[in-house]
Amino acid sequence: MSADSLAVRRAASGKLFALQLLRAVAATAVVIAHVRYDFVHHLGLPRALPGVLNAGSGGVDLFFVISGFVMVYSSETLFGRDRAAAIFLTRRIARIVPLYWLMTAVMVAYCAVRGFTVSDTGPAHAMLSFLFVPYPRPSGEMSPVYGVGWTLNYEMFFYAIFALCLAARRELTVVRVAVVLAVLAIGGGLWPGLPGALGVWTDPIVLEFVFGMMLALAYRRGARLPRWAPAPMLVAALAAILGYNEWGTALLPRWCGFGLPAALMAAALTLVDRDVAIGWVDRVGDASYALYLCHPVVIAVVRMLSQKGLIDPAVMAWVYLCAVVALSIGAALLLYRLVEVPLTGRVRRLLAGLAAPGRRARAPVS
Repeated sequence: MSADSLAVRRAASGKLFALQLLRAVAATAVVIAHVRYDFVHHLGLPRALPGVLNAGSGGVDLFFVISGFVMVYSSETLFGRDRAAAIFLTRRIARIVPLYWLMTAVMVAYCAVRGFTVSDTGPAHAMLSFLFVPYPRPSGEMSPVYGVGWTLNYEMFFYAIFALCLAARRELTVVRVAVVLAVLAIGGGLWPGLPGALGVWTDPIVLEFVFGMMLALAYRRGARLPRWAPAPMLVAALAAILGYNEWGTALLPRWCGFGLPAALMAAALTLVDRDVAIGWVDRVGDASYALYLCHPVVIAVVRMLSQKGLIDPAVMAWVYLCAVVALSIGAALLLYRLVEVPLTGRVRRLLAGLAAPGRRARAPVS
């Protein structure tokens, strides 16, 4: 598909290619960071890959900023409407729940076959993992059954608050959500160490959703950057992320060290006059959710293959990294096309009647 035809398709669907690019970058960065983690904690090779790759964990913060932007941007036809909350939630459930539940069910089945350990799960933990409610593992670790799902606990919490505020016009909705999240973050700062889910939902990382919402509000109001601005903004954002990863983790909270640069990066790519599309980036952006969910499985499989002598990570660390990233993207594209799209479509059709029994409002797909 040519860039021009792709741009036309994106314009018709209401999507911004900048968001697709940001999604692709965020998901790939997380994969790289997790490969580095695997080298340190599972392969016993802490020096094979440089610590700078840990900066890829900031891809999660970029995802949160993107999510805040997308919720405002794609809900344009819902603000202030009757049943807006129900329509919004059914769309988000259809988008997020099916693939995550599938991966969580696979993990529960794997643990059952292998034999549960104290670090795996228990009945209450498994049930609340499916419901996106933070709950400690039997070991005490605050993590869902499928570890990467910790970010989705934040996402679904944000969606719930956003849905409750949708009855107002766009600007008032954003202000209400921002106030709620800010109050929670301040509460978490004043009373650190809150138990269970309260400790998770009051983490200041929730402010990153606010950054994205504010960007979307600026975009919808017509704010645009001068042509010279995006390049230095991107350089500054990247430098800030690398600097925080190297020196700042003990000095600044995550929402400052990763969140603010992520917002700067998102601003540089969204508040521009022209939205130019690149086909393969667009496809990776579409599959970014599948990439985020499936890459831990790919990492584990490649690790097992390396233990059988197919590739030596100690000698070919960079080849190993590139292979895992490429295989993860390939697996994600297949998972997106063969599983996520049809599964999401079926769930969306199943829930559509419940959300809007009459004529349903249309909004950009996100």
